[in-house]
Amino acid sequence: MKRNDQFFDNTSLSSYKDCPRKYFLRHVMNWRREGTATPLVFGLSWHAGMDAVWQHFGKVPEDNLVDLAMAMFLETWEAEGFDPNPVGEMAEKLNPRLPQVAREMYENYIRDRARTMAGAELIAVEQPFAVPIPGLEGVWYVGRLDKVARIQGQLTVVEHKTTTAYKLDGGFQTNYIEGWYSDSQVKGYQFGGGLFYPGLTQVWVDAALVHKKVHDKFRFVPVAHNTEILKEWVGDTREWILRLQGDKHKFDAAGQALVHGCFPKNENTCMGKFGPCGFLDICRTTANPDQLGEPPAGYVVEPWSPFDTLNIEKLLEAQ
Repeated sequence: MKRNDQFFDNTSLSSYKDCPRKYFLRHVMNWRREGTATPLVFGLSWHAGMDAVWQHFGKVPEDNLVDLAMAMFLETWEAEGFDPNPVGEMAEKLNPRLPQVAREMYENYIRDRARTMAGAELIAVEQPFAVPIPGLEGVWYVGRLDKVARIQGQLTVVEHKTTTAYKLDGGFQTNYIEGWYSDSQVKGYQFGGGLFYPGLTQVWVDAALVHKKVHDKFRFVPVAHNTEILKEWVGDTREWILRLQGDKHKFDAAGQALVHGCFPKNENTCMGKFGPCGFLDICRTTANPDQLGEPPAGYVVEPWSPFDTLNIEKLLEAQ
């Protein structure tokens, strides 16, 4: 690893693809809105419980396994400032993303996935990876694989996801399921996982439905891209990074000031599937956030640092 190496993960690259100005505010200015969105907190907590489920399945009774999963869920949930027993107006606001719902989901998940987990050889849990982007000196794509397991004889990444995209017939909206077959994160995880684990050629998206009444809908979405598709992903990722680096160069060359065409806004993404962009209040009130000096009220400074979070330095030293 060299001092000037650069590290990009799916979160930061997706932010730039959505809106370069959003990337600028989050990853250059290092601002974020105070608090964490409920969907993200529930997803993080669900992931934590999944670690317990997959690591301890078959080693402890089912009831104990649910308790272990919920203990991990609540540890993350409470660390984000959420009440472990929300009631009244708060419960209504969070519904269906509630700890009580999560417990029922874990109970059903363990029964639904019992055969798969019993036949799987668990190889790694929350495995970080760092792989070089071909053609870009000192540029790395980094991430964390939720699970790596040998399933049906094949090395597989298992990527846990939660969604409220409910459909009466089948449990999941078709667009949600179909979207994973062209998802950049999945391609990146197949690419990175395949370099880190020779022979790994597929990602299974492990979808769990979060719903007020339906707590037993789960679905594996197996994705295995051919070599040409992965080459295309590498080329596209390289081009996005070059554009991002170009904007950063303009910003630095102008004395760390936004100039015309530098980290431009994409107004078509101000409203997303989870509501308005977290930076919308800033973008609709100022054209020069770089001149504010400090984050506006309701925002805090918190650098996004996958390098530190994933302990990449130690990972690279081991390679």
